[in-house]
Amino acid sequence: MKKNIFAAIISFTSLSAGAVFGVGPDSSGSGTQDYSFILDSGNSFSINRSTTSAKASGTFGGAAISNGYSPVSNTQIEAKWDYNGTMVGISTGSPYLIDLTYIDNVVIGSGAKVTSNETAIVASRNLGNGMKVFGGLRLNQFKASIYQPTLNYTYDLDTGTSTGFALGAAYEVPQIMLRASIQYNSEIKHTSAKETETLGSTVLPAFTPDDMVAPSSMIIKLRSALSPRMLAFANWRSSQYSKFKVTGENGGSLYDPMSGTDYTLGVAFKVNDQMNLVLGTAKGQSTDDGSATVSALAPFKGTSTNILGASYKLNDSVELNASYSLTTFGDAVANIATGAPFENNKGSRMSIGTKINF
Repeated sequence: MKKNIFAAIISFTSLSAGAVFGVGPDSSGSGTQDYSFILDSGNSFSINRSTTSAKASGTFGGAAISNGYSPVSNTQIEAKWDYNGTMVGISTGSPYLIDLTYIDNVVIGSGAKVTSNETAIVASRNLGNGMKVFGGLRLNQFKASIYQPTLNYTYDLDTGTSTGFALGAAYEVPQIMLRASIQYNSEIKHTSAKETETLGSTVLPAFTPDDMVAPSSMIIKLRSALSPRMLAFANWRSSQYSKFKVTGENGGSLYDPMSGTDYTLGVAFKVNDQMNLVLGTAKGQSTDDGSATVSALAPFKGTSTNILGASYKLNDSVELNASYSLTTFGDAVANIATGAPFENNKGSRMSIGTKINF
């Protein structure tokens, strides 16, 4: 009986947790490569569309300087089914998305675009006594373009596709809907990345690039029922974004993000047999590497997010989900010449989705 009460809430808390800004380049809201959906029983198909919007403003040389993050959208698709007692599934989405252009001051027109895709084939197995294990193969690729019109400079990157893995375990107590899980995503080295730099009409000499790395991450999640109509959840993630860096032909750093951690705390309420509400808060904290400045392509340190979500059950097979998050970015000094302070900036994300059980 309690399982039926919380079935829709449980699936929705994963969607809401993916509605936050991370501390690194994962601007897509894709759920941060979280494959714990494979732990749930039953055949299902889900699709979620999230759109992120943000703008950052600061000062440089006594004048305003700002960039516009063009809205970026990610479609996350997950499907799973029971195959002779083993849950198998597939997940695909865009873990890294950036579309940023400076719109004034000395760096007008400069910016970057990053697109990506990660597809994972995963499985889980019930070991008994509340224990489950899960994991699978990940296929990752991304493309990036960095441009500085004032210098007539462009940098383009295409990593191709490389593989890594995800591995995790969970402990469950169904009577109180408790689940504690841990997941590790390996780093993925793109050893055959193709990079091109152009300055004016000159293509800079070919060079042997460093391996491009999709960073490793660790995800820990906990949830439990507090009452017949309320469930609490907590998620924590650490990502080694410092390895997700782009270096030009002359050895200069073009994009050098900091590693960091973020966590989400929330509660889900069952309003009635059809509707559930979720309230949450999240914090993201960059690892202090001692640098006085941060990348101009991510001019903030840390994030603070509030989340509101709802789900509606149309029938026993179909659920609709939506969430909205508002993020405040931590103040920082961007590495533009002698430094450009960025303060009091915000961003938002809207997600909608549906899940079909079959």
